[in-house]
Amino acid sequence: MKNTKIYLLVFASWFSQNLIAQNSEYQMRGNGKEIAIDFLSSYYQQDGNNGAVTGGIGTEALQDFANVVIVNVPLDSINAVSVTGGADYYTSASTDNIDNNQSSASSMDLRAYGTLSYSRKNLRRGETYSAKVGGSSEYDYTSISFGLSYAKEFNEGNSELSLNAQVFRDNWELYFPVELRGRINVPTTQRNSYNFQATYSQVLNKRMQFSISGEAIYMEGLLSTPFHRVYFSDRQSPDIERLPGTRLKIPIGIRFNYFPMDALVLRSYYRFYRDDWGLQAHTFNLEAPIKVNPWLTISPSFRYNTQAAADYFAPFEKHTSSEIFYTSDYDLSGLTSQKIGLGFRIAPLYGLGRMKFPMKKVFQFKTLDLRTAYYKRSTGLTAFIVSLGLNFEIK
Repeated sequence: MKNTKIYLLVFASWFSQNLIAQNSEYQMRGNGKEIAIDFLSSYYQQDGNNGAVTGGIGTEALQDFANVVIVNVPLDSINAVSVTGGADYYTSASTDNIDNNQSSASSMDLRAYGTLSYSRKNLRRGETYSAKVGGSSEYDYTSISFGLSYAKEFNEGNSELSLNAQVFRDNWELYFPVELRGRINVPTTQRNSYNFQATYSQVLNKRMQFSISGEAIYMEGLLSTPFHRVYFSDRQSPDIERLPGTRLKIPIGIRFNYFPMDALVLRSYYRFYRDDWGLQAHTFNLEAPIKVNPWLTISPSFRYNTQAAADYFAPFEKHTSSEIFYTSDYDLSGLTSQKIGLGFRIAPLYGLGRMKFPMKKVFQFKTLDLRTAYYKRSTGLTAFIVSLGLNFEIK
C-alpha cells in the first residue's frame, strides 16, 4: 500500500511536468473583486444501542446543532485571505453515562473552532500557494493545526495537481468513567496527526471530468478515548479502551463526473481505505443533480459503505483481560451503511436579493442550499441530518 501511494505521487508529478512544458503560455485567472460569505447551519440527530461509553451496549442518542461562517476576501488579483469560524452545540445521552448520572455536565458541550488562511497566485505559472492556521476547543479537548498547500494548473486550465500537508497537535483533558477514577492512567494526554494529500484532476472533454487522490495520515499519542469502557468475559470489573499509540491511514479516492445532458450531472465517487489497525473499507457515492429550471436544482444522492472490523474490536464482554489492546467502539466494527439524501439549490441569475451600501458596495444574496439525508448502519444506528447553506457576495 505504501509503495502504491508513492507511485501515484511520482506519476502525477511527472505527468504534470510534461504537460506544463507543452502549455507554457497558459495564464490562470486571477482573483475577482467580490467578497464571498458562506453561512452553513445543520441539525443532526442519531440513535442506536451500541454506546462505546458503556462498553458497546446502551444508548447512542445524540443531537448536534452546528453553525459555521466562511469569509473569503480577495486583497488583489493574486492575494486572498479566508476566515472560518464556527461552533457545534450537542447533547449526548451516551457521554452522560461517563458519570452514570442523568443530566450530568458531560451530557452537553459546545465546541468552538476557527481557521485563518492566506493564498497567493502566480498567474503566469498557473500556481497557487496557501498557508493556514486553526484551532478548536471543547470541554475535554483542545487542538491547533497548521497547513500548507500548493496547486498547479496546466493543459490550458484543464488539468490540476494539488498537494496539501497539515499538522494537528491535540491535547486531552482526561475524563475517566466514574468507577475507575484514581485507579487507572494513560501514558500521555497528547495526540499528533500528520496529513499529506495529493490530488490530480483532469477535464477529459466538455462532458467528462475525473480526479484521483491519495492520502497518508500518521497519528501518534493517545489514540483511544479515555472514557470508553470495555467489559471482559473473564472478569467483572471494566477497563477503559486501550489502543496502540500510532496509526497509519491510507485512503485513495476516485471521482468521475459525467454530463449526459445540460440539465443533468452524474457525480460518482469511490474510496478505498486501509490502516495498520486492520480496518479496511470501501465507499461508493452517487449524486445526480437535476436542473429543473434556470434557478432550481434538485440533487438526489446515495452512499454505500462497507468495512471490515479493526483487529482490536470485540462486542460487550467478548474481550479477555489478557489482551494488550481492546475496544468495543462500533465505529471500528465490521459493518455496512447506507445514506440516502436529497438536496435543493435555488440560484437565480441575479440572486435572491440585493442591498446597496455606502462606498458604492452591493450586498447580494446569491444562492440557497437545503439538504437532508437519512443514514442507517447494519449495527442498528440510525441518523437524520438537515442542513442549510446561504451564499452572499459584497461587490
